[in-house]
This record gives sequence, structure tokens and C-alpha cells, in this order.
Amino acid sequence: MRTYILVWLMLVALTGVAVSVAGMDWGRWSMASALVIAFFKSGLILNYFMHLKDEKGSSLFKWIIPGVLSILILFIGLTFLDVAFR
Repeated sequence: MRTYILVWLMLVALTGVAVSVAGMDWGRWSMASALVIAFFKSGLILNYFMHLKDEKGSSLFKWIIPGVLSILILFIGLTFLDVAFR
């Protein structure tokens, strides 16, 4: 139970950081910082609340997650290229 409370507190803290960063004007770094914070929050949720940290030796971490992350990085990169060259 203590682990879940600590993870929840970390999620609350990261939400506070995300809200405070959203109020700042960092130019092009605003979106990157928001994505980094969201990446860490989703990692905490996936590992602790969805119990994926206990999945050892399955094909989930070997193929599916790197594949999905690659596609996500591709889509985000294409979106940034589209916005940059308008």
C-alpha cells in the first residue's frame, strides 16, 4: 500500500509541475517539456497501477512496447516537421 501512495504522490507532483510549466512561455520547448512529463506519468501508471513491472520475460517488453513507442515518435516527429515548415 505504501508504494501505491508514493506513486500517487509522485503523479500529483508531476501534475503540479505540468500545470506550472504550462503557464510559462518557453517557446518551442513548451511542447517538449509537456511530452517529457507525460512520458514519466504514463510510465508510472503503466508500471505500478497496470502491474506491467511484474511482466518479466513476456513479449510485451521485447516487441510491442518498443514498436508502439517507435510509431509514437514517428507521428510526433512528423507533426513537428509539419508545424516547423508552415
